[in-house]
Amino acid sequence: MNSGLGPRLEMRRGRRAVDLYEQGYALEATDPDAAAAAYRRALAGRPDLADAHNNLGRLVHEAGELAAAEGHYRLALCAAPEVALYWFNLGVVLEDQRRAAEAIACYEQALALDPALADGHFNIARLLERLGAARGDDVVIHSAVRHLVRYRDLTRSLKHGLQR
Repeated sequence: MNSGLGPRLEMRRGRRAVDLYEQGYALEATDPDAAAAAYRRALAGRPDLADAHNNLGRLVHEAGELAAAEGHYRLALCAAPEVALYWFNLGVVLEDQRRAAEAIACYEQALALDPALADGHFNIARLLERLGAARGDDVVIHSAVRHLVRYRDLTRSLKHGLQR
């Protein structure tokens, strides 16, 4: 009979980090504080759990804790730099901190990894438009327009795909 006790020191086994992550994910819509606590417990056991860093980053970002959110997004990227969403989220928090040049670089990286990331095209278009207008730089404005056109193409194709 398995008593749930570990083989060493007869101590109860802790919950797996992945289980805590899943608990946090399930709680996000109904109890963001409990979700954040579950993500923190998951990260205590597995500091390399990129999705937990990303989701915790988003929760603290929504709570206005921009520096903490940035830290979690960066830790997610340390564990999984190939995930476009993590670059995108880092870009958003940098933009919220009025660090437009860094945000643009993050959006560019996100789009290099996933050219179909429509929101990435929209956000970079908006920042490039402001930058180009402030500098009177037609090349930057033209780049903004290209991203906006790509955003419209992507959202149009998504809309048509859903209507079929």
